[in-house]
Amino acid sequence: MADFYAIWDNFKNFIGGRAGVLHVLLFGLALLSCMFMGKKQRRTLVYPTVLVFLFFFNPLFYRYIGNKFLSGVYWRLLWMVPLNFVTAYGLVALVCRFRRQAVRAAAVLAAAACIIVTGKCIYNEQTFAKADNLYKLPQAAIDVSDAMAAAGIDWKVRAVVPNELFCYVRQYRCDVGLLYGRNAGGFISDISDEAKAVYNEMCRETPDIGLLTDLCRQQEVVFICFNTEMQQIPKDLSAYGYLPYRTIGEYSIFIWEEKA
Repeated sequence: MADFYAIWDNFKNFIGGRAGVLHVLLFGLALLSCMFMGKKQRRTLVYPTVLVFLFFFNPLFYRYIGNKFLSGVYWRLLWMVPLNFVTAYGLVALVCRFRRQAVRAAAVLAAAACIIVTGKCIYNEQTFAKADNLYKLPQAAIDVSDAMAAAGIDWKVRAVVPNELFCYVRQYRCDVGLLYGRNAGGFISDISDEAKAVYNEMCRETPDIGLLTDLCRQQEVVFICFNTEMQQIPKDLSAYGYLPYRTIGEYSIFIWEEKA
């Protein structure tokens, strides 16, 4: 039962909780209508959707595949369900059955109202900001990545960066190999105990520099980047084997003295 509850939580999070119930009902009605439209609609829309749901809600599939390979992102399986397309297709097919334009307009407006009233605008101050550059990534992530790559030490130079940067660094440059990324939070794959210890220290406002640098040297981390506005660190880490390399805004980058 624990597996089923976990699956159900993934499903609720995917649809947005209670706010998404009407959307799911619309989708269910559209899918049901597609079932009776003909063999082509059943093969292209109904059967693939049912197959995805059978896998998604299968506790054995979740236990042996989802937990192992899709930890934290199991809900992404539902990306394979053509929710929007089936809903739109079913609605258009339904509307076309009405002969009177007023009835057609009323059906479209009713469906649109269900979506608009229960929906949520994603373009707000928390989720949307004007792009700083053509890459549509934070400029700090680009500058920090370029600075580390410019050292020309070796391909896939290993680095540790603040939590707010690691998702963007991996998107921008493939020659900067981070010790960990989103997988530090349990996504996709696990990380080593040493990497977890580094991550835990980087999450602290006042990290244990001695422990952090010891772990980084063991993992052959060449660059360590700190956010000096959020973390309290010494200005000089030479006693710990890392030398000042570059300062970019609030970010201070240190380089392993053996690679300097």
